[in-house]
Amino acid sequence: MGDSTRLDQRTVERLHAGVRMIALRSLGNVEDADEVAQETLARAFHAVEEGRLETPEKLGAFVTGIARHVIADTHRRRSRTLPPGSELPVAGHPADQLVALIAAEQAHRIRFALSTLSPTDREVLRLSFYEGLEPAEIAERLAEPAPRVRKRKARALDRLRLAFLRVSREEGKTDS
Repeated sequence: MGDSTRLDQRTVERLHAGVRMIALRSLGNVEDADEVAQETLARAFHAVEEGRLETPEKLGAFVTGIARHVIADTHRRRSRTLPPGSELPVAGHPADQLVALIAAEQAHRIRFALSTLSPTDREVLRLSFYEGLEPAEIAERLAEPAPRVRKRKARALDRLRLAFLRVSREEGKTDS
């Protein structure tokens, strides 16, 4: 690895924990999440050694992108081994099942909250969180000034938070 991309133990541990959390939320299984984290870091280190990380400051977004591919590969592999119409298995441990249930419920609430936002707000958030772009890069892509994009992102996050809380409150009322 080049000197500008040397990773200390703390950075590696932080990346591993973050990827594991993302994988656990997506897959609902601790063993699969551990495998995804290991595979992701192995691919990331290999890519960095090959010089494919153009901006070392964006290592987190780079690793997250690789993790998304590894998680997608895991989902595809699972779907090929299941009979048609069956659901993805959740590990037998009650804690795994609870994590999967909470993750699915939160994902539903977030999707619904996102659907209440304007298409522009959703696009700014998508570019920021899924593609890992900085406000200046988003501004360039949308042909808008960076300060406007920063403000739009902040407002979109506020609206998303409020919509998420509203959905959570409404579901809480119906559960009682």
